[in-house]
Amino acid sequence: MPQGIGIKSLNAEFEKIINKFPDMMKTLVTSPPITRDILHSAPSKGIYIFYDEDDKPIYVGRSDRMRSRLREHSQRSSTHTSATFAFNLAKDIAKDAGMDTIMPRKDLEKIPSFKKIYDENKERVSRMKIRTIEISDPIEQTLFEVYTHLELKTKNKFENH
Repeated sequence: MPQGIGIKSLNAEFEKIINKFPDMMKTLVTSPPITRDILHSAPSKGIYIFYDEDDKPIYVGRSDRMRSRLREHSQRSSTHTSATFAFNLAKDIAKDAGMDTIMPRKDLEKIPSFKKIYDENKERVSRMKIRTIEISDPIEQTLFEVYTHLELKTKNKFENH
C-alpha cells in the first residue's frame, strides 16, 4: 500500500463515489432518449444504456469516446470486438436455436448462419433508444457501469474476450 494512504482513506474515497450513484442513476434513466441519428447530443465520455423495443434497459456500457462507440455497436462493418452487444445478442439467439456457439468469437463470426443473425442484431441495436450521462473520471465510470447493470438487471456479461 502506498505510504500515507491507509485503508480508511481508501474506504472514505470509495464511499464518497458510491454515495453519488442513486442521484446519478435518476439523472441517467430520466435523461431524454437519443437515437443513432442524433448521437451528436451524447456526451463525449460517460455511461450509456440501450433500451429494447419495449423500453426496457437491456445493456449498459461506458466509453471515453461515446459517440464513436455508440456508432460501432451497430455498424454493419463492425466486428465482434466493436459490436460486442449485438454479438452477444446474436450468440444467445444462435445458442437457443441449437447452433454450436462454443468457439472463438472470430471463428463464430465467419459462419454464414451466425453472421446473418449477427447482422440482424447490429441493425436491431441501431434502432434502439439510448440514454447517457457524462462521467469523466474512469474509476467513477467503472463503478457506475457495474452499479447500473445491477440496478437495472441488464444483459451485460462482463466476460473477458
